[in-house]
Amino acid sequence: MPFPFQVHSGLSHPPQRRLATLCLALMSCFGVANASTHSPTPQSSHAGHHGVSPASGPTPKTTVPLPNSWTEANDTVGQFLRGHIDILRWEIDKTPKSGMGSKDQAGKDTLSLDQALKLSLRDQPQWLQRPSMNATERSALNTQLQAQVLRIQRAWIEAVSARQSVAHSRQGLEAAQAGAELGERMAHIGNWSRARQMQEELLLWEARSQLQNAELKALQTHLALWQLIGQADAVELPDLPDLPDLPDARLPSVDALTAQALAANLKWVSLKTDAERLIKGQTATSLAQARQALQPSPAKAPGHSMTPDAFTRLAPSLLPANVPWNHSTENALQAQAQADALQRQIRADVRLAHAAYLHAHTQATQNWPQLLRLHTALEQENLLRYNGMLKSTWDLLASARQRIQSKQALHQAQTQAWLAWTDLQAVLNGLPYTGQLNLDAGKTTSPPSAGH
Repeated sequence: MPFPFQVHSGLSHPPQRRLATLCLALMSCFGVANASTHSPTPQSSHAGHHGVSPASGPTPKTTVPLPNSWTEANDTVGQFLRGHIDILRWEIDKTPKSGMGSKDQAGKDTLSLDQALKLSLRDQPQWLQRPSMNATERSALNTQLQAQVLRIQRAWIEAVSARQSVAHSRQGLEAAQAGAELGERMAHIGNWSRARQMQEELLLWEARSQLQNAELKALQTHLALWQLIGQADAVELPDLPDLPDLPDARLPSVDALTAQALAANLKWVSLKTDAERLIKGQTATSLAQARQALQPSPAKAPGHSMTPDAFTRLAPSLLPANVPWNHSTENALQAQAQADALQRQIRADVRLAHAAYLHAHTQATQNWPQLLRLHTALEQENLLRYNGMLKSTWDLLASARQRIQSKQALHQAQTQAWLAWTDLQAVLNGLPYTGQLNLDAGKTTSPPSAGH
C-alpha cells in the first residue's frame, strides 16, 4: 500500500525549506517502494531473455513543469484540493510506463529445485549403476552424482537470488531518481548550487549501473541453470520462484552428522575396509616394530633449542638392520594412514560446514531482519517528524535509502544461508567441503545524507 503521507498545503512550508512540488518524486518513490515491499517480487527473467531490459535507458523527465519560483510552486499546489496526494496521483497517471516491468507471471508454473534436479538427471545413462561395478567404481559414480546435484542446487539458488536482486536494485534506482529529481528542481529555482545537484545525479547513475549489473547477473545465472537442465530445442527460459524459507537450524549433533558423512563417503568406507583387512594379516610384533621404526628422528641433538626452521631439518628415519620388514606390513600401515587422513578431513569438513550454516542462518533469520526492522521503524519515525515539519525531505529520503539497502543485505544473507545449507548437505552425502566463507555477506554502507 502507498506510504501514508499526510496532506500539506503549499504555504505550510517555508519557501526555502520545503517547496511543495519538490516532494513529488520523493512521494512516488516511497509509494512505489512501499507497495513493492508487500507485493510479489516482479519476475525479471523474461526481461533477460533477449539481454538486459530497457530499464537502462535515458533518465525520464518529470511530467510536471518546473516552477520558476517558490510562489509558482505554491500556486501549483493550490490547484489541487488535497495538495501532495492529488499531485502525486496526477503525475503517476501522466507518466509513461517505463520498460522496467516484467511480464505477468499469473497462472504460470515456476521451476522448483526438485524439478530442476529431475530435469538435470533425466536421459543421462552415465548415472546408472551397473551390477558389474566394483566398490571403487561405485564410489566414483556416487561422488560424480553428488557433485552434479551440488552444481544444480547452487545454480538454482544463484539464479533465483539474482532474479530477486533485480527488484531490490530497481527500488534503489527509484530512490535515486527521487533524489535526483528533487535536486534538479531545487537547483532550478536557485536553492541549490549546481555542484550539490550533481552529487545527487552521481547517485542516480550509480544506481542505474547497479540495476544494469543486476539484470545481467540474473540473465547469466538463469542461462547457467538452463544449460544444466534445459533441452536443446527449448526456446524459453523457465520461470523461477522466490527463495523459500530457510530450513530449521536445529540440526543433529556434530557427532551424529559426522557419522552420517563417514557412512556416506564410499571412498572412506572402502579405504577403512581395506586397511582393517591388511592390518589383521600382520602380527602384533611386526606392527609394533614397524611403528617404532617409523617414528621421525630430529637431525639435532636431544635437548637442543628448537628454531623456527627446525621442522625443515627432520631427517628420514633409518630402518635398523635388526628390524624385520616386509612389504605386506608397509602396505597395511600405508592403507591405515590414508584412511585416517581421509577420516580427519571428513570430520573437519562436517564441523566447518555445520558452523558455517549456523552462522549464515543466524545472520539471515536474526541479525539482518532486526536491522531491517529498525531501519523501517526509523523511516516511519522520520516520516512522522517530517509531517510535523521537524525533519527535512532529505532526512526522509536518506531513511528510505537505508531501508532499501537493508532489504538488499537481508536478501544476500538469505542467499548465503541457502548456499551454506547445500554445502552441508553435500558433505553429508560424501563430498568434500567446497563452500566459501563469505563473512561480508549482507554488508552494506550507509548512503550519504544530503543537506537541507
